[in-house]
Parts: sequence; structure tokens; C-alpha cells
Amino acid sequence: MNAYDMLLTRKSVRSYTGAHVDDELVEKIMLAGTRAPSGMANEPWRFAVVRDPKVKGEIAQLTKHTKVLEGADVLICLFMDNSVGYNATKDANTIGACAENMLLAAHALGLGAVWIAEILKNKEQVTELCGVDGSRYDLMVVIPVGYSAENADPNPRKNSVADCIISRK
Repeated sequence: MNAYDMLLTRKSVRSYTGAHVDDELVEKIMLAGTRAPSGMANEPWRFAVVRDPKVKGEIAQLTKHTKVLEGADVLICLFMDNSVGYNATKDANTIGACAENMLLAAHALGLGAVWIAEILKNKEQVTELCGVDGSRYDLMVVIPVGYSAENADPNPRKNSVADCIISRK
């Protein structure tokens, strides 16, 4: 699949088969994340990989998307390292680009994933469950990863590109 088709066919996957995802694939997903653009090359992304069923279950209870997190084979918790940041908006954009690269990589590798940001209401608890220093690292998103149990067709969008254009000069 070429890159453009990959972009157009990626979808948020919220249901998984339960099959094991090899560590090599998880590493590839994170590697793709580290290839995101990063202003001043500060690369503020940091990852906590959660496979332990007990920890995964405890994290899953901290979001309304409990079944999504419980069903995934692995959770990749994406943190921002505040010790290397220099602009909150720019650094948040960088983390968003990292997360999107990870979602695209999962799709390219035949996996399903979605980003869960609603869990941020409980970011302190997630940070603690991951064993991460909350004074240095900020949880930005949790990415459940697994083999998709869903139809492969991408979800339709509400708006066409034409509907999204607000100015042409």
C-alpha cells in the first residue's frame, strides 16, 4: 500500500481479537513515533509500554473507554518530557504528530489502534500506574494496540474537504 492510500484507509480501531502483538511490532510503532517533526529537535516524546494485565485493567478503569483498553494486547502511554520542552503549544503539536505517526505505523503493520485522550482527566493515576515521574512527564494520550476485530473500511467523515475550507486567496 502506498503512503497516500495508507493515510486514507487508516481508521480508529476500538475492538481487538486478543491475539498477541510481538514486541518487535510495538518497537516499530514507537520508532515511527520518534520520526515525527520536532521543533529545535527537542524530541519530547517518551513511552510507557503496558502489557501487564493487572496494570492494563487498572488503567482501563480510569476511562469511559474501558473495554477498548482491556481488549487491546498492549497500551502505549505517550508522555511529554517537560525537561526538554520550550513551548507548550509547539511541544503538544509535536506529541500529536508522534501519536499520528504511531497510529499510521500500526495500520501499516496490519494492526489496529486508536488514541484515547479522554483518560487525561485521570492522568495522575495513569502516570502513577506506569511508574513514571509525574513532575517531569505529562501524560498526553494512551494508544491501545492490537489486531483489529473490526471491518477494515474507514469510517466516513462528516465533512468534505470543500466543507472544511474557510478561505482561499
